[in-house]
Amino acid sequence: MISQKQLANWYAQLGQHLEAGILLADALRMCEGPSARGREAMADRIQKGDTIEAVLRDAPKWLPKADCYFLIAAAETGNLPRTLQNLSDRHDRTGATQLKVILGLLYPLGVFHLAALILPVVRMIDYEVGFQWDATKYVAQALTLLVPVWIGLALIYYLARSDHPLLPRLLRCLPLLKKYSEMQAMADLSYSIGTFIAAGVPAPSAWRLSIKIVNDPRFNTALKKLEPTFAQGKEPGEALRQFKCFPPEFRAFYKTGAESGKLDSNLIHAGRQFQEKANTAMTVAALVYPSLLFAVVAGVIIMTIFQVYGNYLKIFDQF
Repeated sequence: MISQKQLANWYAQLGQHLEAGILLADALRMCEGPSARGREAMADRIQKGDTIEAVLRDAPKWLPKADCYFLIAAAETGNLPRTLQNLSDRHDRTGATQLKVILGLLYPLGVFHLAALILPVVRMIDYEVGFQWDATKYVAQALTLLVPVWIGLALIYYLARSDHPLLPRLLRCLPLLKKYSEMQAMADLSYSIGTFIAAGVPAPSAWRLSIKIVNDPRFNTALKKLEPTFAQGKEPGEALRQFKCFPPEFRAFYKTGAESGKLDSNLIHAGRQFQEKANTAMTVAALVYPSLLFAVVAGVIIMTIFQVYGNYLKIFDQF
């Protein structure tokens, strides 16, 4: 598996080599970062005459599927270096956000695991008969606390890695994370449409491909209602007003970009702004929810301590 930072660096290297006039197959071999085996396999197929689309359809698993759509469109229109730079910027920002979230979660999760290992020991203290160690009981109680958390983390990781539509729906059921999910979806949509248009893809096709990548039911519904507008050859700027899923700032960026002929750069810039809002919402959520978890753990520890001392005081009263 490759990190967002490594992928961003690799895209930047590829773009620079292509701009310098180096052939794509040679650039794939020269630019290190991802697995050498996967890069060599793609380079060999390109040299044998396979199309870039065919090669990317069978790309290694470390290459995101969404990026393959961008790269295929860019290769067909001759805008591969620019698209690679856009992808590099995108993954660089995403990687920075992921690092902040991970660092913010490490401490509360560490405290929770420590508490899960200590609490079963505290519960084995009996002031009538003393401390009684029971390995089976200890493991059972510790796993009762840890396993649900591990399952939850594994499920979130799986849904995130597979781009499953269930994850956004789950996030929208939670305060703070709902805003993150909505802003992230807008960031992905804005960036995708802008990148496809920058690669030379017509606006209607850019919309269809972008909504396919984002995979949000709200956008799928909006696309069906926008198809008549696309069929008439009109820009959807005015029609966007009827959809609540497109915030006013997106509509403004789109309308201004369409009128000025800078739709691609406008939408990419809009994507960055939405990404910043999504990052802010995630940062706040990464502070609030772990703090709540920490408070729950602290409450359980305090209750356990009071329970132990309560039993001790009962014995003292009997004397």
